[in-house]
Amino acid sequence: MPDLVVRTAIAAVAATVANVLLRAIAVAVFDIPDAFEHLALRAVVLSTVLAVVAAGLVYWIVARLSPTPDRTFTIIALVALLLSLVAPLTVGLEDPPEYPGTDAASVGTLMAMHVVAAIIAIAALTHRGRLSRAARSPGSRRSP
Repeated sequence: MPDLVVRTAIAAVAATVANVLLRAIAVAVFDIPDAFEHLALRAVVLSTVLAVVAAGLVYWIVARLSPTPDRTFTIIALVALLLSLVAPLTVGLEDPPEYPGTDAASVGTLMAMHVVAAIIAIAALTHRGRLSRAARSPGSRRSP
């Protein structure tokens, strides 16, 4: 459990930093107005941290119930990602837009932030791309 808490914290910090950078670039490049509240700095930080912490809790539950927690969690996370994209799409499809600054760039940025957070959470929480302890010791084979 302590290892999962550390991985979740690392994922939360990494995803938040990545999304804040993505937000800053998008606001500068696409001239997204401050009035578009979904990309307000506070909203980006809070929603990213909460989403990654929720992912950590889901991984903890899956690890206790599944014989293949990484695979099961990855599937759950990808389904959750697809479902999470509905919210930005509904914001973008409102006619007329309810929020000032709603356009393809602002909605696309929101969707990209969902994808970034999901990729970081999956990578940090699962063992994909990481060597097991046995694989790090000399002369041992890498585990799947």
